[in-house]
Amino acid sequence: MNKYKYVAKTLSGKMVRGTFVAESEEYVKNALMKDDLFVLKIGKASTSAPSTFFSLSGRVSITELNSFSRQFAVLISSGISIIDSIATLKEQPYSSLLRKTLGQVLEDLYNGLMLSQSMKKYPKVFPAFYSSMVYVGETSGELSQVLNSVSTYYAKEKKNKTKFQSAMAYPVILFIMMIAVLVIMLHFVIPTFISSFSVMDVDMPPLTMFLFRMSEFVRGSWQYILLTLVIVIFSIYLFSKTKRGRYIIDKMKMTLPIFKKINIALFTSHFVQSLGLLLSSGLDMVSSLNSIKAIIDNKYLERQFDRVILDVKKGMPLSSAVSIEMKLSPVVIEMLLVGEKTGKLDKMLLSTSDYFDEEVEKAMNLITTILQPAVLSLLGVAIAVMFIAMYSPILNMITSIKT
Repeated sequence: MNKYKYVAKTLSGKMVRGTFVAESEEYVKNALMKDDLFVLKIGKASTSAPSTFFSLSGRVSITELNSFSRQFAVLISSGISIIDSIATLKEQPYSSLLRKTLGQVLEDLYNGLMLSQSMKKYPKVFPAFYSSMVYVGETSGELSQVLNSVSTYYAKEKKNKTKFQSAMAYPVILFIMMIAVLVIMLHFVIPTFISSFSVMDVDMPPLTMFLFRMSEFVRGSWQYILLTLVIVIFSIYLFSKTKRGRYIIDKMKMTLPIFKKINIALFTSHFVQSLGLLLSSGLDMVSSLNSIKAIIDNKYLERQFDRVILDVKKGMPLSSAVSIEMKLSPVVIEMLLVGEKTGKLDKMLLSTSDYFDEEVEKAMNLITTILQPAVLSLLGVAIAVMFIAMYSPILNMITSIKT
């Protein structure tokens, strides 16, 4: 089936424009003629997704999906049809990308597609998890309830993301301050000491001479240093866009001591809640796992998860597959095992999601208790070394005068 755009004229001479889903242009012409419409122009309509060029991330934000889901649920629970709800939401002050996509979805609905089928066409706006949940809501007749669950899910995901950004903000600021202090010292302060010591017959300690030479190098070659830094950063960026590079960087996120615990905690919380929602809504295990896999933003974890899905397809219990293929905590494995034995895996997952949210909180605290003091200590050591290097010649000179 293809989508066609047409321009036609009524018997009274009025111009009519519209779209029609059919097997061929001939079928469209015949159908319109039966409605007393004379076709002037007809052609295939574009089915491509709206451009993401003007979206900073190329995707719809979690906050926006949360707001959209909550408002959509309110409209549906009030008895308003899906088509009228989408038409209303399309006029809301969302991002240009979401509004344009909702316009495409509305057109798909008029042409007979299910809402979930239309959303699957736009994965950058509606992730696989979202369209799967909508499909479950449509088929079960509980769309408003499912949308409320999705909204709660995205609210939690946004909360975790905000916590991580807040926890990382202070160490990043400290690191930038450290770099700024080093640049100021090497470029402005140390040269002043050099000019002062040059007129004195003072023996320079090795540490002082090392800083002097470093200062001269930085001042004389700062353009090349900056260019090299830009090239290195750009090279890393390009490398991260390759399949191999993305995998290596994502693997580092899952192996570096502090970040490993944080990322595993975030994934576990995400996995437990999303799988619980999908299973409780009526989706089968393999479809649920495939929906979760599509929104994993880590290629290293995604490769492990692929093996989990393959094992489950072969008939292996999920608890065994996760235990073999992924390095999640024993608590997760035990919870999955108990849920499978009791036949209430979905309820088990949803009832323990708060526990794993607390584990995320504990993992985030590692940044405060370890990373922040480490960066602060590094800043202190750098300043102390420079202070000793600058003032030790003065102290030596004073000592020699006294003696």
